[in-house]
Amino acid sequence: MAFARHCFKLFSSLLLLLCAAPALATPETGWWWNAAEGGRGFTIEVQDGKMFMAGFMYDDNGKAIWYASGPTQMVNDNTYVGVWQQYGGGQSLNGNYQSPTVVNANVGNITLTFSSPNSGTLVLPNGKQVALTRYFFGGQAGGVTSKCGSSNFNTTKYDAIALGMSLDQVKNIIGCTNDPAYTVSINNGNLKRLNWNGPVPGSSTTLYVITVYFDATGSTVTDIRGGTTSQPYFKESSGNLPRN
Repeated sequence: MAFARHCFKLFSSLLLLLCAAPALATPETGWWWNAAEGGRGFTIEVQDGKMFMAGFMYDDNGKAIWYASGPTQMVNDNTYVGVWQQYGGGQSLNGNYQSPTVVNANVGNITLTFSSPNSGTLVLPNGKQVALTRYFFGGQAGGVTSKCGSSNFNTTKYDAIALGMSLDQVKNIIGCTNDPAYTVSINNGNLKRLNWNGPVPGSSTTLYVITVYFDATGSTVTDIRGGTTSQPYFKESSGNLPRN
């Protein structure tokens, strides 16, 4: 009997740990970028737990350049750690086929952590962190609804909102459209404050609220402090968002 009680307690503890474990976010296949840094982008694909990533950008002299990493086994569903490699001397658009060569087999380390299937943070070899999101060019993606519900609000979605994102990207992360009745121009018309709100279950008066600051056109998430401090300020919440 004592053994049975011990097994039951052990099973219950394991069940609680599994239930409490945070959901991991496997990245969507596609093109990724930082909306505030157009001209540099990445393509990402995961197959059988392995990720391949390629980046297109420019070198210090303005010459187009490609890097690639993987395929390498991911640390877990939402974290990738690998090495950038540089390739060159390969196929041109119209020329005869020419096999590329590895110019640099270890340009530097890469770490990429995903907070949702379409948003994440890239750590460059120099330690700089860059917020990345899927590049949505066919309109809103992910089933964005016109009205927010309680399921649209949690800390994971809030944390995924990054500086430089477009309005469509923020809508896609939250999963619904901002309430236009609460859109306000501030800072002499140089910024816009957009608001997403939804009902708290079991309450007829309390709301979940996410507020995000954009540029004057309402198109790009913008630091209201203008980059004058080390910690940018571009979003806020009601403080009662469910932890997910």
